[in-house]
Amino acid sequence: MNRKKPKQWLLAFLTCLLLVAGAPGGWTPAVQAEVPVQLGVTAGIGGDYKETGMVPIQVTVSNSGSDVEGNLVVNVSDRGGDSFSVAYYQPVSVAKGATKQVTLSVPGNQIGPNTYVAFMQGDNIVAKTSIGGRRYSGDALFVGVLAANPDTANFLGAMPREAFNNQVRVLPLKAEQMPVASTDLQMIDILLLNNFALDSLNSQQVQAIREWTTAGGMLMLAGGAHYGKTAGELKELSPVEVTGVTSLTSLQALTVEKTNAPALDRPFTVSTGALKSGTALYTEAGVPLLATRAVGNGKVMYIAYDLTEEPVASWSGNSRFWADALKKGFGSNLNQTHRDPMDSVWALDNAADRIPALKMPDMKWLALFFGVYAFVAGPILFFLLRRKRKQGLMWGVVPALAVVTGIGIFTFGALQRGTTPLLHQVGFVEMLGDGKASAKAVTAMFVPSSSDYEIVVKGNGRTWPILPYQYGQEEPKAWVSTQPDQAQVQFKDVEFWSMRKVGTDQHLSDVGTFESDLIFTNGALKGMVTNKSPYSLRNVVVAADNQTQSFPELTPGQSIQVELKFDPSTQTVTGRGRNSSRLFLPSPYQGNYNPEPSREEMMVDILEDRPRFQKNAPVMLVGWMDAPVVEMDMKGSPFKPYSISLVTAPLSIKPSPDGYVYYPTSAFDAVKTGSSTEVDDVGDGYMMRAGDITLEFETKAQNKSLQVEKVNLYTWSDDNTPFDKQVYNWKTQTFDPLDKAFVKNVMTKDKTADYLSVEGTLRIKFSHSFEDHRHLGTPVISVEGKVIKP
Repeated sequence: MNRKKPKQWLLAFLTCLLLVAGAPGGWTPAVQAEVPVQLGVTAGIGGDYKETGMVPIQVTVSNSGSDVEGNLVVNVSDRGGDSFSVAYYQPVSVAKGATKQVTLSVPGNQIGPNTYVAFMQGDNIVAKTSIGGRRYSGDALFVGVLAANPDTANFLGAMPREAFNNQVRVLPLKAEQMPVASTDLQMIDILLLNNFALDSLNSQQVQAIREWTTAGGMLMLAGGAHYGKTAGELKELSPVEVTGVTSLTSLQALTVEKTNAPALDRPFTVSTGALKSGTALYTEAGVPLLATRAVGNGKVMYIAYDLTEEPVASWSGNSRFWADALKKGFGSNLNQTHRDPMDSVWALDNAADRIPALKMPDMKWLALFFGVYAFVAGPILFFLLRRKRKQGLMWGVVPALAVVTGIGIFTFGALQRGTTPLLHQVGFVEMLGDGKASAKAVTAMFVPSSSDYEIVVKGNGRTWPILPYQYGQEEPKAWVSTQPDQAQVQFKDVEFWSMRKVGTDQHLSDVGTFESDLIFTNGALKGMVTNKSPYSLRNVVVAADNQTQSFPELTPGQSIQVELKFDPSTQTVTGRGRNSSRLFLPSPYQGNYNPEPSREEMMVDILEDRPRFQKNAPVMLVGWMDAPVVEMDMKGSPFKPYSISLVTAPLSIKPSPDGYVYYPTSAFDAVKTGSSTEVDDVGDGYMMRAGDITLEFETKAQNKSLQVEKVNLYTWSDDNTPFDKQVYNWKTQTFDPLDKAFVKNVMTKDKTADYLSVEGTLRIKFSHSFEDHRHLGTPVISVEGKVIKP
């Protein structure tokens, strides 16, 4: 038997295996063990992070060998497994024997069990380690605490679940852990400062807190006798102007259901001052103990005492009290904690696809073209060839004509698309007052040829690539590097005639305001609005609920005369679908629903949740501009820019000369304060089984000196459930049937003494007895009254 041949085959097979094993294995070659670089990684805060917003990844790079340079890279994906779609990186150099700390920010929803950090030189991985940490869902409430005592806010983690549904994670912070960019604070929902030296933070850290608050954060300032050093440069955000310190002998104002007020055996020290803006939630002997105010899209809560001071710190009702206080003070902001900030650009994402230069040809011209082609390829060719008795040439001429026609169509399309990339930016600017604004944008890049492309986004904030899904993609196709003043997004191996998109979210300063001098008089809202911003707007709409007035343009420095008639009985029920957002479309796009919506129709969908962009703004101005809100560039390549932006601005209402004022439904939040059954917040209301839910409205949220003359109530249900409604009587401390407080959904002045608390709180209980889940739409109120001078 010849054994030589099988041995040769076996040797060849083993040789092939060795060759395969030694071949490059994708883009992640083996770690080079001879380079002594070590990585230490901490995700979020102490390893805790949320799946919503941007998460700071703190990386410590230690080098015990020779000097090294390379890129520190975080590979992420929201697809799971080993499919990495984006690499966030930062160039770094580490000297021999040195240790360097670097922070990279990545989206929390893209961090998975296989996400890792690597130090790379070119395509070679020198060292890598997994991120690890503990990931929490978006429903968790993250409370960051800057305080002298790290246990200051532990009572927030012990709030009873029947009173406060969210899981709460209290995270003590140190000054060195505070980020210098507001985007790195996104995963924190509440930031509490108590007896903390704010001057231990640098100016960038303080500015990050300020921008984070304005963008929608919830800031708590406390400290009692130490309030001055705690608030520091942030004191202008506080609702209370603190002037000194005093002592109280009672804290009866802190009494909550099922608990007694804290018993004082000695005077209790509190800071004291005057309410300058917002609402006082709890007051003792004329001293505001807790107060809140809106700052942009965020809210600031003032607390007059040190949270670690006894006997309040160990008071048995402390956690129960704060379950109520957080809901009263922060209201609908608490309902936003589960939302990923990057999800808010979905409307812009869809609209960015509609690049004006890539419009489809008109169907009638296409029909005419193919009709002519069919006529030429059919009857005309047949007639000509038959006349010359060469019908057999049809087998060659017709296919040749089809090829020529196809080449012509391709050439026409290529000429229409051009030979340079197209950048189409659709943006949304939300003016926040005091010269500040929040800007969101999605930029679509259409490329004429296959290559690598790099988009440069100017300004700070967060930037992320929006990629089409590609199954089994091991090598990231987008690389993101962020600097303080810009971000670069590199797209690898982009196919010809294809599109890539970049999303960005920035905080803008010094953008001016839209000043208003509006008063409610004789059933109408009248006054001037002046554009003191750099934005030149067209198709401008001034709106309060569904009452609107249109203007062709509003250029910088220009004023417009507003006169809106008001009929409270016709006010919009907030949050009932997208129809209300169509009020802000330019006139050519209004009317019947379009099965192929324009980019403008897609863009206004961002206004579906109008109260989020109109918080504490009874009247809103909306306009369009043909200019980008974020500056973009392409590195090493000319491009053709296209842009369109939607701008919104809050407008305030002043009392008329006789003090009369009207606040429409958008000025008030419905705050859930209790329920006897499980309730699911579904955005436009609640889904609940048999039982009851209690909601509260602060009728004096806009003005503490308001004497309420009339309250208009609007209730609804998607499934038309007949909810039983009861209104709390503050004098008898019982609930009365709705019709005792409201007549045809209107509460008149003579009823307000019974059904509005001293602070102006309206409490309503809704209930049903059906076995299945039923929908309760978020009820809304509008308020009329007179401002009484103190």
